[in-house]
Amino acid sequence: MKITILGSGTYQPELTRHSSSYLLEVGKQKLAFDFGRGALDQLLKKGVNYYNLDAIFISHFHADHSAELIPFLFIALIEPKTGKFRRKDLTIYGPKGIIKALNYVGRAFNFIQYKPKHKIFIKELRDSSRVKGKNWSLESFSVEHSSSLNCLAYRIKSAGRIFCYSGDSSDCPGLRKACRNANLAVIEASWPEKMKPKDHLTGDQTGKIAKECQVKKLILTHIAPYYLKNFDVVKEVKKYYRGQVLLAEDLMTINI
Repeated sequence: MKITILGSGTYQPELTRHSSSYLLEVGKQKLAFDFGRGALDQLLKKGVNYYNLDAIFISHFHADHSAELIPFLFIALIEPKTGKFRRKDLTIYGPKGIIKALNYVGRAFNFIQYKPKHKIFIKELRDSSRVKGKNWSLESFSVEHSSSLNCLAYRIKSAGRIFCYSGDSSDCPGLRKACRNANLAVIEASWPEKMKPKDHLTGDQTGKIAKECQVKKLILTHIAPYYLKNFDVVKEVKKYYRGQVLLAEDLMTINI
């Protein structure tokens, strides 16, 4: 497995960081985790087009994690007459509510009338849901982030290796289950301790989670520009966690 950071930023616009999106490659299979602003352009920079994706996993339906689904569905459902590029079905997975949300999107943008040869399926996942792929398996865990939305973290196993993606989360049992003994965990660290966030993690909290869950390697992501400018988030994490810590950057690729 290898992970490419497509978007390491937040909802705040930045020239060097796009919104949340990550590409996980398992053999020839390409799985996207979240699909925020800029995901399609970032994929192209890595030589991956929309029709190469096998599945998309959405952690929750905040716009900075899902807004690029609109242009994705536009081109995937209504391909130009000069060529049909999609050669396989694709499934978009997400928490309870994603079917209703994407049905609204389909009606708002008039996608619903199109019936392409290769289908796009939408499936809801819950706490402890499992998905089986070719040489990989995935489990979703409910995490605490938004009082009005269902939110998930993801844990993927392949060839004896474990990858975890936190989505947006506070410190909660679901996130800790997803992270347990991960070879690589991509975890948010959005705000400094002094901001006292209730729906996001601080560097201190992320460090403690990585230590207590025995994460082998940690990538910090979804960090507010204010936090990056005024604090040393890596230093804060390392007060508790002794493993390798990387600060996510767009288009960074890491083998798992």
